[in-house]
Amino acid sequence: MNRQQTLFEAPKQPLPIHGVMCSLIFDKMEVKQINYQTAMDIVVNKHYLKRKCPCSIAFGLYYFDELVGVIVFGKPASYTLCNGIVGKDESKNVIEFSRLWVDDKMPKNTESWFVARAIKQCGFEIIVSFADTEQGHIGYIYQATNWLYCGESKKQKYFRLKSDSKNNGGTKYRRRERMPKAKIIEQYGEEYVEEYYSSLKHRYIYFNANKKRKKELMSKLRYQVQDYPKN
Repeated sequence: MNRQQTLFEAPKQPLPIHGVMCSLIFDKMEVKQINYQTAMDIVVNKHYLKRKCPCSIAFGLYYFDELVGVIVFGKPASYTLCNGIVGKDESKNVIEFSRLWVDDKMPKNTESWFVARAIKQCGFEIIVSFADTEQGHIGYIYQATNWLYCGESKKQKYFRLKSDSKNNGGTKYRRRERMPKAKIIEQYGEEYVEEYYSSLKHRYIYFNANKKRKKELMSKLRYQVQDYPKN
C-alpha cells in the first residue's frame, strides 16, 4: 500500500534520512498558496480518492522548486455541518480540510509539518475534517497536530447510478459518485437509481485562533470532545 493511501493513518516507517540531514530537508521546504487547477491535477492523479473536491484555498509543499505535497481546504457542502459545529453565527468561518497528499520520498513527519503551516495560512478559524472508517482511517495526522476529536459522523443517504445501467461504461462519473436523484431519472430512468449510505467517519475539529478566541469557540462547541480513537 503506498503512502497516499495511508497518509492519515498509523505512523509510517521513516525513510533512511535521519538527524542533521532530515533537519536540512525541512529547512529547504516551503509552503505556498497554489491555484485550483494545480491542486486538482494532483488530487485527481495522485490522491487515493482520485476525484475533485470543493476548493476555497489550496497550498503546495515545495522542496526547492519541486511540488511534493498538496493540501486543499473547501467549503463544506452541508449547511447543517457549517451551522452545527459552533452555531449559525460562525458558519461562514467554517472550512473543511478535504485533501492531503505528500510524495512518498519525503521524510517522516513531513505531513504534520505541512499541515501545521498550511492551517496558519488558510484564513479560517474553524476547520473540520473526517477520517473515513471504510478506508480503515483513524486520523493520526490530526492527532499528531492536536485537533479535537468529536466522535463519528452520522451516515448520510445518497443516490448514484446503478452499476449495470445502460451506457454506464461511458459515464463521466468516476467511481460511481453520488448524483442528484432527479438527474439520474432524467438521463437514465427511475429504475437506474441506486440508494446508498455513506460510511461512518471520525470527525476532527481545529480552532485556528489565538488563546482568547479559542476559549470563546470552545464555549460554543456543540460536539463533545472525546479521547482519540485507536486501532
